[in-house]
Amino acid sequence: MPNTARTTTELYITTRNETGALARCTLALRESGINVDALCAYEKDPGTAAFHFVTSDNPKAKTLLTKSGYTVSEAPVVCWNADNTPGTMNRGTSALAEHRVNITYTYSTTPPGTKTSWVIFNTNNNDETVKTLNSL
Repeated sequence: MPNTARTTTELYITTRNETGALARCTLALRESGINVDALCAYEKDPGTAAFHFVTSDNPKAKTLLTKSGYTVSEAPVVCWNADNTPGTMNRGTSALAEHRVNITYTYSTTPPGTKTSWVIFNTNNNDETVKTLNSL
């Protein structure tokens, strides 16, 4: 259902930034049939990569990644299943600003062949974020 928001958890990993780092990190997920539903990956500091994941099975993914030698932390985030149309992002972020919600970071993914996007928000008030986005 488009334009609905819910709280969820993301997994967060930092590792050496080198060729193949993301491929090695996601191998255990692939082998276990865990889907990466949303991903943000970037160079955090020179030589350090940061990966934010929302998966189809975060508890299992965390266990697998930890067994693979990664230090995995969790963070509460909001997943907004938003219409993938011009102006939707502005309506959502404007409403959050009006409700004094500060966005720490955000990333999104649009599954192929769909008319919606998943927008992941880390904010100072996830409950208010869900309430505000669900009222649009």
